[in-house]
Amino acid sequence: MRKCTQTIFLLLMLLLAVKINAQNGGKITGQVSDATTKLPLASVSVSVKGTQHGTISDDQGKFSLTAKQGDVLVVTSVGYEPMEIKVASANVSIILKSQGNDLTDVVVVGYGKQKKVNLTGAITSVKGEEMNARQTGNAYLALQGLAPGLTIRQLNGQPGDNGAFVRVRGEGSINAGSSPLVLVDGVEMDFNNLDMSTVESISVLKDASSASIYGSRAANGVILVTTKRGVNTDGKARVTLSSYVAIQNPTNMPDPVSAVEYMQLINQANKNNNANPQFSDQLINDYITLGPDNNTRYATDWRGMILKNSAVMQNHSFNMNAGTEKLRTVLSGSFYNQDGLIKNNNYKRYTLRSNTDYSLTKWLRATLDLNFRNGNLLEPSLSTPQSIIRKALSFVPIFSGKNNNGTWGYGQNGDNPIAVTEVGGTTNTKTPEVIVNGGIVITPLKGLTSTTNYTVRTSTTRVSSFISPYDTYEGGVFKATYPPDGTQGSESWTQVVYKLFRSQLNYNTILAHKHEIGLLAGVQTEETRVTGFNAGRKGYYFTGYDNLSNGDPATATNAGSTSELAMASFFGRINYAFAGKYLVELNGRWDASSRFARENWWAFFPSASVGWRVSEENFMKTLKPVLSNLKFRSSYGLLGNQSLSSYYPAVSTIDLGWSYWFNKQLNSGGAQTILANPNIQWEKSRQFNIGVDAGFFQNKLNFSFDYYRKYIYDLLQQLPVPYYVGMSAPFVNAGSMENKGWEASVNYNNKIGKVNYSITANLSDVKNKVLNLYGKQYISSTIIKEGYAINSYYGYKTSGYFQNQDEINKAPAQFNDKANTKPGYIRYQDLNGSGIVNDSDRVVLGNPFPRYEYSLDLKVNYKGFDLDIFLQGVGKRQYYISGYGAQPFYVGSTIFKSQTDTWSPTNSNAAYPLLLIDGSGVNPNYKISDKWIANAAYMRVKLVTLGYTLPKRITDKAKMGPVRFYVSAQNLLTISNFIKGYDVEAEVSSGQFYPLMRTTTFGVNVNF
Repeated sequence: MRKCTQTIFLLLMLLLAVKINAQNGGKITGQVSDATTKLPLASVSVSVKGTQHGTISDDQGKFSLTAKQGDVLVVTSVGYEPMEIKVASANVSIILKSQGNDLTDVVVVGYGKQKKVNLTGAITSVKGEEMNARQTGNAYLALQGLAPGLTIRQLNGQPGDNGAFVRVRGEGSINAGSSPLVLVDGVEMDFNNLDMSTVESISVLKDASSASIYGSRAANGVILVTTKRGVNTDGKARVTLSSYVAIQNPTNMPDPVSAVEYMQLINQANKNNNANPQFSDQLINDYITLGPDNNTRYATDWRGMILKNSAVMQNHSFNMNAGTEKLRTVLSGSFYNQDGLIKNNNYKRYTLRSNTDYSLTKWLRATLDLNFRNGNLLEPSLSTPQSIIRKALSFVPIFSGKNNNGTWGYGQNGDNPIAVTEVGGTTNTKTPEVIVNGGIVITPLKGLTSTTNYTVRTSTTRVSSFISPYDTYEGGVFKATYPPDGTQGSESWTQVVYKLFRSQLNYNTILAHKHEIGLLAGVQTEETRVTGFNAGRKGYYFTGYDNLSNGDPATATNAGSTSELAMASFFGRINYAFAGKYLVELNGRWDASSRFARENWWAFFPSASVGWRVSEENFMKTLKPVLSNLKFRSSYGLLGNQSLSSYYPAVSTIDLGWSYWFNKQLNSGGAQTILANPNIQWEKSRQFNIGVDAGFFQNKLNFSFDYYRKYIYDLLQQLPVPYYVGMSAPFVNAGSMENKGWEASVNYNNKIGKVNYSITANLSDVKNKVLNLYGKQYISSTIIKEGYAINSYYGYKTSGYFQNQDEINKAPAQFNDKANTKPGYIRYQDLNGSGIVNDSDRVVLGNPFPRYEYSLDLKVNYKGFDLDIFLQGVGKRQYYISGYGAQPFYVGSTIFKSQTDTWSPTNSNAAYPLLLIDGSGVNPNYKISDKWIANAAYMRVKLVTLGYTLPKRITDKAKMGPVRFYVSAQNLLTISNFIKGYDVEAEVSSGQFYPLMRTTTFGVNVNF
C-alpha cells in the first residue's frame, strides 16, 4: 500500500511541476472581488464577448485569458449582477455587486468549494459570524439549532468537559460509533478546541452525495470547519479584539429538605414499614427549639457549603489580518477561563493560530498553518465534580460536615465532600496540542489546480494527581482518616501523533458558455500512533513534596501501552452543470484500513446526485418576480463505518498481566482473551435523499425540504459463543437498522424603513428502527431489539397505586411477593396474563431520542442597535430517571422537597409511592416502568443578545473600525413538564450530574 501511494505521489508531482509559459501577446489577467466584502470571488465566469474564449476565476478571484485592448469582457456569477467591462490594460480589476440573496454563497464541500446554487447534496452551511455571535465555551452549543438534522444536546455545564450529544440524522451504529467526522481545514480534530473567532464557515454534510467523498469515515455525517485566511490589505494590519465576561448560575437543581424535615420523614417511612421511629420526639424538639450545636446536633447545609451561587467565565481573543499581493497571513489567539461551582475546579485554555499564504510565482503558492492549544483542567482528586455535586444534594443533613473548632466532620463513613473539595488533593490535566499543516498549491494550466498537504498533529494528555487524606471528628472525638490508604500520587501521559498526507487535482472549466465541468482526483494517507504510560506511589511522608520519587518505592506501580492505525484512500468527483439548469455529481472513494485483514483492506464508497433548477427554464421566466429560485435534487450512495474501540479486531492479540502456576510458583504471563475474526469488514450505510429548494420574491423568502432514508447493514456486533470457549466473542458483520427522517428550513429577510429583520425556522424529525440482529438482544434498563429504536427503554407498564389490601389480594402477584406488597405500592400490569408480574411482562416503553427538533431565530437591527432572539426545543422525547434522581432515601441519601408528595390514604394520587427507607436501592416501586419515564419535550429561550455598534462618525475620528458592545443571556427560560429540580436537556438519569448553566454575558468587539 505504501509503495503504491508513493508511486502515485511521484506521478502527481511530475505532472504538477509543469509550468505553461504565457502566451505571446493578447493575454490579460485580473481579479474579481465582492463590492461589499472586498473579498475575492471564486468560480466567476469571464468571457470575451462575441467569441468562445472564456475562463473562471480561482479561489483567489484571479483569472487569465486571451484578449486584446478594446475587447469587451462578459462577467457573470450566480447571485451577482452581470457586468460588461471594456479591456483597457493587461490587468483588469472587476468588482461585482450582489443581487441581494444568498445564492452567491460559495459553500465548502469535501475537498473543495461549490456555488450554493449548484449543490445537489444535503448540505447546511453556517457562517462564522453566526457562530461567533454566540459566546459560549462549548463550540457545539454555538452550532446548536442552526442546522436541521444536526442534533446537539448539552449534557452538563462542567468546566473543561467538552461532552455533548452530537448526531447527524440519528444513530448510526450499535458498536462502531455514531458521532460525525469533524475536520478543521481538512484535519481531524476536536470541535470544542476551536476558537470561534477564527471560523470562516461550517458545512454540515448530511447525505451520501455530500459525504461519500470521505468514504468509510462519513457514515455518521461530516462537519467541515474552514478557518479564516489572509487577504490583501496593502500591507496594513487589520486587528480585531474581542472580550467578554460572563456570570453563570445553575439552571435547575433539586432542593434537599432541612434536618428537622429529614428526621420527621424518616420516622414516617419507618412507620409506613411498621418499624419504630429512628429519631425521638425529644431530639426533634431539641433541633426545633435549641437548634444545631454543630457538635452533637448537626444540620449541615451540604449544598450551601460546597456549591457556589455563581461562577465566572471569560474569554479574550485577538485576530490580526495582514497581507500584500504575495504574502497574506492571519494571526489569532485567545484565552478562555471558566470557574466551576465547587472549589478547586477550573478550566483554562490558550489557543494560538496562524494561517499563511505565500505566492512564490503566479502559478505557485505555499501555505503554512500553525495551531497551538493548551488546556489546563483542575479538579478534586478524591471524587469527580459530578459526584461531589450529587453528594452536596443528597447527603443527609444530620451528618457532620465541619465542626465548630474547624475540624472535619465524619460525613458518611468518613466521606466528607466539603473536605474532599477543599483539602483532599487535586488532579491537574494538561492537554497541549500542536498542529502543523504545510501545503503547496500549483496552477500549471488554466482551470487546473494541484494541492498537496502534509499535516502532523500531536496531542498530549498529562494527568498529575495527588490524594491528601484528612482526619474526621465527631463530638470532639477522632473518628477516622479518609481515605484510609493514606497519601497517593500518580502520573499518566498519553500522546497521539496523527500524520496526514493528501494530494489532489482540481480542474474547472466552462465550455461554450453552457457546460460547467468540475473534476477532482486525489490520494490520502493517514497514520495514528497512540503511546501512553502511567505510574504511581503511596506513602508520601513530607507535606508539599508530591513528586513520584518522594513516595514509598515499595508501593510503586507502572504500565505502558502503544497502538497504531493506518489508512490509505483514493477519491474522486465529477461535477457537471448544463446552462445552470441541469446538475449532476458523481463521487467515489476507495478506502483501506489496517483494522481489517489484508484481504479485506479495501472498500469502495460511491454516490451520485442530480439536480434540476426549474426556475431557470424559459417557461418559468414569467414567474421570476414571485418564484425566484426552484431546484429539485436527489442523491443515493454508500458510506462506511469502522470506528470500533479496538484497533485490532481482525487479529489474535495477547494480553499481558495474566498469571500461571508452574512448579508450585506463580509466574507472570499472557493470554488471548478475545476471539479474532479475520473476515470482518466495514459497516455500511446506503443512503437516499430527495430535496427541494425554493426562493420567493427575489429570494427574500427561502424554503428547503429534505426527506431521507439511511439503511445501515453489516453491523459489527459480538454474537454469543459457548462459555467453554473461555474467551470473549469476536466481532462479526451481522445485523441492520434504518433511520428515516425529514428536515425543513424557512428563512425570510426584509426591511421596514430603516429596520432590517430576518426570521429563520428549522424543523426536523428522524425515527430509528432496528431491523435484524440475527436473534440477539441487548437487555438492561434499555433494550436493542428488532422492530424498535436502538436503546429503547424496557420495563413495566403501571396502573396507579394499590389503594387498599383488597386490591392487592385481587391483583396478580407482584414479583412473586404478594405478601410484602402494601397499599401505596405501584401496581404493575400482568401483560401476559400469567397471574404473576415478572420479567416476562416487560415491554418497550419509549426511547430517549428527540423527535421534532425545532428552532426559531429572530434578528432585528435598527441603526446601531441589533437584537437576536433564539428559541430551540424538542417536540417529543422520553427520559428515564432513576437512583438518586427518583428515589427518596436512596442508599442512605436524603429526600428532596419535590419528593415529599408521597402516597397516603388521604393523598391517593400523589406523585411518589408510599414513603419507605431504601437502604439497598431495591425498593420494588422504583423498577424501570412508565411511572419513571418523564416527558422531556421542551422549548427553551436559548439565547437573547442585544448589541450596539458605535456610529461610524465616532469611530472614524478615533481611526478605528466598528466597535460593538453587547449583553446576552443563555438558557434564559425553559418551558417543560420535566421532573422538578432537573434540567430537561442535561444528562441526569441517575441523579448524578453537573448542572447546566444560565449565563449572562457582557462583551465588546473592537476593530482597528
